[in-house]
Amino acid sequence: MAPSRGEPTEGNAPNLLSYPTNLVQTLDAHQAPVNVIRYNHGSKYLLSGSADRTIRLWNPVLGKEIKCYRGHAQEVLALDIANDNAKFASSGGDKSVFVWDVASGAVTRRLQGHFGKINAVAFSPDAQVLATAGFDAKVMLWDMRAQSRDPIQTLKDATSTLTSLLLPSSPQLITGSTDSNLRTYDLRFGLLTTDLVGHPITSLRLSPTAPEESILVGSGDGKIRVFDRKDGSVLQTFGGHKVTPQAGVRWGMNWGYGEGVVLAGDEEGKLWAWNVLDAKPLNSSPAPIHKRTITSIEMHPKGKEMITASLDGTIKVWSR
Repeated sequence: MAPSRGEPTEGNAPNLLSYPTNLVQTLDAHQAPVNVIRYNHGSKYLLSGSADRTIRLWNPVLGKEIKCYRGHAQEVLALDIANDNAKFASSGGDKSVFVWDVASGAVTRRLQGHFGKINAVAFSPDAQVLATAGFDAKVMLWDMRAQSRDPIQTLKDATSTLTSLLLPSSPQLITGSTDSNLRTYDLRFGLLTTDLVGHPITSLRLSPTAPEESILVGSGDGKIRVFDRKDGSVLQTFGGHKVTPQAGVRWGMNWGYGEGVVLAGDEEGKLWAWNVLDAKPLNSSPAPIHKRTITSIEMHPKGKEMITASLDGTIKVWSR
């Protein structure tokens, strides 16, 4: 029996040096640039956040919008979904964090405390803690079980805007900042490890198969680097795509299936792919797939589906 949502069927594993290139759907309900997209856990559905101040829930393969969430007063910049898929968090230009019930669309919490745009949000694996980071260079930790709407902890080690935030395990938190530092916190023991990237950090992606070993770091010089998380060394560097530093603009990047390739978008709407082992581009002159900057890339864990979002206001679904 075929999957009801049209999801990729089982079969031979995809080639590690390839990625989905067949356009399946174009989702164009947003009325302004799409800043962020995130698969839910299980990768059956997709959330998107936009400069039109809305968040939309999609069945991406069928091209169907399921629900629209409204409440933000300014652009939506960040999303994260709890592991049980029952709630998600959003943040953006209005200095507020919203926690939503997915099914009803109700806002269950509104958290305020940052003094600027909030660029990143992340739930702990058990969804009991929410971390937020933003323009004010602060990380705030919020207890999702408490009645209080005040943060339980504030980290002030960054000296300029925090752009990225990961919370892979309850005691561990990773941040990227325009002060060029990659910081890893052990919240249980109060330890901080700092790695100097050398350029403002724009985005972070942990290795999906070995998150404790390597991390993908996008930076303001237009390069993407793989860092060894154990010793802070640079394992590989990717470049050649057109990215001009612009305030507030992020370029999407991600690991390909099986980490055989690294994918990144550029300001011309082109999607670039590099062989992880030798850093050579798979295509030295890719054609544009969007009309403007690609802001976010999601790869299905089985590698048979990829989703891209852009400042052109569209989301595109690709298959092999």
